[in-house]
Amino acid sequence: MVKIKQAVFDTGPLIHLHEINKLRLLELFQRILITPEILKECEGIKNSIRELKNLEEKNLSGKNKDLAKYLINRHNLHLGESTGIALCHQELIKLFFTDDLDAKQVAKNLGFESHGTIAIILRSWRNRKLTKKEVKETIEDLYSSSSLFLTSDLKEWVLDEVERFGK
Repeated sequence: MVKIKQAVFDTGPLIHLHEINKLRLLELFQRILITPEILKECEGIKNSIRELKNLEEKNLSGKNKDLAKYLINRHNLHLGESTGIALCHQELIKLFFTDDLDAKQVAKNLGFESHGTIAIILRSWRNRKLTKKEVKETIEDLYSSSSLFLTSDLKEWVLDEVERFGK
């Protein structure tokens, strides 16, 4: 399995993977960085998050706190999303994981590569941490048992793609 060296995470993927009992999929990453603000947004699952051996909490420097404030004011992002993007900037990390479409677009506009929970599930399949059957079950669980806003059309498209490219 090829691990992803490092990425910054927003609250969404952490919560959504926890809701479907799949936090173990985060073993795909050598290093996951979050801000204290993101950890605070994970209040209900803080203990589970802290058990992740590859998780590192980082504070923002002064100028990156200013960047986070700017992103909140200019792009109407939430605190977790804005501090996550600012952390990417501060640590020179290209990968940002969020399930918020606006945050994904802002991150992309700033030169970062942004993905969400579904990408983690599909990458787990590609790295053989999940079978095709487990991927389909996980996507169904994500749709029915998590707080992720996932349309039925997107769910069906992902399941069709898994079937089409299945191993």
